[in-house]
Formats: sequence, C-alpha cells, structure tokens
Amino acid sequence: MVHMGVMMTIKSIFLCLALVVIFGSCKTDNRQITSDMIHFPPSGGGQTDNAPIITFDSSTCHFGTLAIGEKYPHVFRFTNTGKSPLIITQVNPSCGCTTAKDWPQQPIAPGESGQISVEFNSTGNSGKVDKSISVLTNCVPAVEVLRFQGTVVGVDNLPKVKSPVEMEMETP
Repeated sequence: MVHMGVMMTIKSIFLCLALVVIFGSCKTDNRQITSDMIHFPPSGGGQTDNAPIITFDSSTCHFGTLAIGEKYPHVFRFTNTGKSPLIITQVNPSCGCTTAKDWPQQPIAPGESGQISVEFNSTGNSGKVDKSISVLTNCVPAVEVLRFQGTVVGVDNLPKVKSPVEMEMETP
C-alpha cells in the first residue's frame, strides 16, 4: 500500500512538472497592446506633453435631408497628432438607430491616420436629428463625441386600414 501511495505522489509531481514546462514555455509577448503604449493621464486630469491626441477631420456629419427609412453611412477620419500611440477602446452610439461598423483595433502610432465607420438608420426618426457617438480612447480627455445631424422627413408608418376583406364573387 505504501508503494502505491509513493507511485501516485511521483506521478503527481511529474504531472505538475510537465504542466509547468508546457505552460511556462508559452510566450505571451505577441499581444498587440502593451503597457508602455498606454498613456495614463495625470491624477489632476490635465494634458501632458506625451499624450496621444485624436484629431478628426470633422466631428460632425451633416447628412442634410433623408426620407424615413433611409440609411446613411459615414466615415469619420482622424489622425493621431500626439506623441504616443492612440488606442480606441470603444465606440458607443447613443441609440439603436446609429451603428458603429468599424474602427481600428490596433494602436495608431503618432502621425498615423485611421477611420471610424458608422451608419445612421432614419427609421423611427422624424424632424430634426442630432445623434451622438462616444469614442473612448487613451487621450486627454478620454471621450470624444461625434455627431450625426440633419432632418428626416416622410411618413414613418402608414396606418393600417381596419376594414373587412371584400371579395368579388362571380354569379353563375
């Protein structure tokens, strides 16, 4: 019985060593975002000289006039005009009528450009429209707000006629 217990202990030790070797040999250095890329703003909330800066060509899309039900895609273009890599962590539309389609998932180096693709769906909207999209970054300030502005015209939902079904019948 003692011999069996010793064998189990030896097997357990070899199993543990094998797991340490297997998992210890895996490298995790292939991550795209590293801590040296992330800019942490000072606790006072002020701007620092080395911070990334996201500069949009235009932060507002004026789409003019749309008919209810039309979709309007738009691309917001930007450049990192700061001195450290820019990281976009989230793009959050203010409501379900605006959808974030695509944005850079990798850090944007200083001087490089990128774009955020979004789409506004005018279904359910009428009159003047002012919708926002919050872009969360590692900049100071951390949130940049993009806007869709314009007018939606037309009849959203036509009322359904609640009359009995009429059928024509031939008489023999």
